[in-house]
Amino acid sequence: MKGIFAVIILLVCSSLVFGQGLSIGLGGGLNYDMANSGVEGAETSSGLGFGGGLVFDMSILPMLGVEMDIQYAQYKYSSSAGGVDATSTSNNLVIPFLFKCKMAMPAFSPNFVLGPSLIKQLSASWEVGSLSGDVADSLLETDIGIQAGLGANLGVLPGFGIAPYFRFQYNLTANNPDTDNSESAYDFLFGVNFTRSFL
Repeated sequence: MKGIFAVIILLVCSSLVFGQGLSIGLGGGLNYDMANSGVEGAETSSGLGFGGGLVFDMSILPMLGVEMDIQYAQYKYSSSAGGVDATSTSNNLVIPFLFKCKMAMPAFSPNFVLGPSLIKQLSASWEVGSLSGDVADSLLETDIGIQAGLGANLGVLPGFGIAPYFRFQYNLTANNPDTDNSESAYDFLFGVNFTRSFL
């Protein structure tokens, strides 16, 4: 875990040294979440969550940049088996570090992003029928994912950015090594970033 943060800090410092422009702002949106326990016959659970947080966008070259976000994200999963509804909710700290390839155009600048994301569970709860409870802290997980997606920066006002995006996140470490199941989890992210240029 310390090594992951060290790499992120190194990449951020390199971006600041070689960067040509820095934009800071806020972002938020919705996420459609899907997960499968890997148990034979179990259906994929899914649900709609939301999230938002800080956005740091750095240009390194005219067509290359990096984006690091510090976000709160709620993931929600619902399923039904044997007439019994089950729901789990997870509150997470998500920190993606994304390399961004962009096309510089006056009013509409499309971009493609790709990079790792840190997914740390802060708390979680569950409901099965009439029963409910909280997940013990010892069972909360810290995972590594990868994000890829498309977006665009809309040049509405000089110095300000409005950037809608669509991204896909796949949890690379969702599989629990203590079981023989092949767990999987992934998310579709829809949001908008609002930023202001400072450099």
